[in-house]
Amino acid sequence: MTTEHAHQHRRDPQDALGQVLSAVCAVHCVSMPLVLALLPSAGAVVGGAHPVLFGLVLVVALWAFWPGYRCHRRLEVPALAAAGLALLGLAAFLFHDSLPVDTGLSLVGAGLMMTAHWKNRVALRTCHQG
Repeated sequence: MTTEHAHQHRRDPQDALGQVLSAVCAVHCVSMPLVLALLPSAGAVVGGAHPVLFGLVLVVALWAFWPGYRCHRRLEVPALAAAGLALLGLAAFLFHDSLPVDTGLSLVGAGLMMTAHWKNRVALRTCHQG
């Protein structure tokens, strides 16, 4: 990898954006039971957001992990991301009608995604230094 490409990749915001989206997802998951308890009609409005959010998470994940893996070749990073995406996908598409299951899957999936983005950033720093 050229020095110019290495410097360019360090400025790319993919992993930072991914970590922010994962944190927003976790906050959303924790706060939704309270919102739904206070405003039962809110479920119809915010319930349909999961497939859209999942699509956004998927795009950012591909944007971050594909070039990251091509540089550092650490399988644990895409493996964590795949597990996180699988759990988020299950929550968004299969268990969206069960608040406890949806919330649990989403929280664990978001945690895995945050970890994958963090490990990707660390691996990229090591890759670019070596």
